[in-house]
Amino acid sequence: MEYQFFEDKQFIDSKKIPDYVIDKLVSVGGLDVVNQGRKIAFCGVIISEGCTYCFAPAGSDPKKIESIGNLIRVIHAYKDSIDSSLLAFDEDEQGKVIEEISLTDIFEIIDLYFSVGILRSKTHTYSEKGRTNWSKTVNREFPVFTGDNVPIYFDLHKYPVSIYQDDLISSIHCEIILDILKKFHWLDERFNFVSKDQLSEKKLLNKLDINQKISLLNQRLHSTFVSLEIRTLQLLIRYLERVHESGSKNIVIGIRKFHYVWEFLLRNIFHDVQEKINSLLPVPKYQFLGPTDFSETSNQKAMRLDVFIKSENSCWVIDSKYYTATDAHNAPGWSDLVKQFFYVKAVKLIYPKIESIKNIFIFPGVNNSLSNIEMVYREESKDETKLAKLAEDFHPIECLYLDPNDVMEKYLNFKKVHITDYI
Repeated sequence: MEYQFFEDKQFIDSKKIPDYVIDKLVSVGGLDVVNQGRKIAFCGVIISEGCTYCFAPAGSDPKKIESIGNLIRVIHAYKDSIDSSLLAFDEDEQGKVIEEISLTDIFEIIDLYFSVGILRSKTHTYSEKGRTNWSKTVNREFPVFTGDNVPIYFDLHKYPVSIYQDDLISSIHCEIILDILKKFHWLDERFNFVSKDQLSEKKLLNKLDINQKISLLNQRLHSTFVSLEIRTLQLLIRYLERVHESGSKNIVIGIRKFHYVWEFLLRNIFHDVQEKINSLLPVPKYQFLGPTDFSETSNQKAMRLDVFIKSENSCWVIDSKYYTATDAHNAPGWSDLVKQFFYVKAVKLIYPKIESIKNIFIFPGVNNSLSNIEMVYREESKDETKLAKLAEDFHPIECLYLDPNDVMEKYLNFKKVHITDYI
C-alpha cells in the first residue's frame, strides 16, 4: 500500500491528486471553492485499492504513517463524544463524521481477533487416543473371560475427542482480517506482530463473491449459540455488507470541519478545565410584543466558551481557532475578536475578585506566526492613559500555536498539560 499526504486548507494540486480522489472529495463536500482555486476542506483518509490518501490537520507535519492512525482514532473519539452529548452545535452538519465503513465495527473485529483468534469449526470424532467409556463398553460389548473369570473387552468404546478443522468460515474470517490489515493496519500496533503469510495460507482457492460469503456466515450464525462467535459473525457480515455497499475502492473516513475536533482535543488535554462556566454565562432574552406580550431566552444563541481554565486566582479564557493565521487576511476577523472581548467581560462579572485573566487564541501549527492581537486607534496615539483604557475594555489576545500531532498524541495517551507550560 502506498501513501500520499496532504494538508487541510491547502490548494488542490491536480498533478498530485488523481481525478477520482478529487471527485470523491467533491462528493463528500471536502473542497472549498475560493477565488484562487479549490482548497481542501477535509481531514481523514480516502483509501483506494493501491494507495491511501491522508489529509492531515492544517499546521501539522503529516508525513508519518503512524499519524494517520492517531488522526482517525481522534476523529472516532470525537464522534463517540458528540453521539453521547451536545458537544457542538453544528447547524450545517459540517462537523459530522463521515464513515463509509464503521470504525466501531472495525475496532471490535480487531479486538475479537486478538482475543479469540480466527473462527474455527469444531467436530466430534472418535479416536484411539480418547479415554475409554467403560459404562458404554460394559453395556454394549460381550467380554471374553479368562480362566480366573476376569472379563476382557476387545472392542472398547471411547469418549469423543473435539477436533478443530479449518473450513469456509475460517477462510472468510482470514480474508476479512487480511483486508483490514491491508487497509487499516495503522489503527492498531498489534498488527505489527501478525503474520500475513499464515493468514493467507487459509484463504480459499476458489473465490466466492461477497453475497456467497455473507450467506455462509449467516448459516453459521443461525446454528451457533456461543456468544463470542455470534458477535464475531454479526460484525463480519456487517463489514462485508458495508464493503459491498460502498464498493471496495475509495473508502472515505474523516470530517469536513476539523475545527470541532480541534476544540474537543483542547478541552481534554489541559488541567483545571472548568466545564461549568458555560452554564454561568449570561444568555440573550428576547422580548416580543403582540396580543400577549411574552419573552423568550435562547440557550443556543448564548455565549459559549471553548475552553476555560481556572487555577486559584488566575484564569485563562481560551478560544480554539482553526485558522492558518499567516497574515491579517486569514487571521481571525472582527466577529471572532468581539466574542473573545466579551467573554472576558462576562468572566469578570462571574469572578469579580479574579487577580489575573488571560485572553488566548490557540491555533494549529508548529511556528508562532501571530503573537498577539490588540485594539489600537486608527491614528497612532502616545497617550498611555488612553491606550491603557482601551486595553482594559478590549483585553489583548495572546496567540498560541500547538502542533496537532502532539496534541492528538497527548489525548490518545491520556496525558494532560498545564496551560502555564506554554504561556
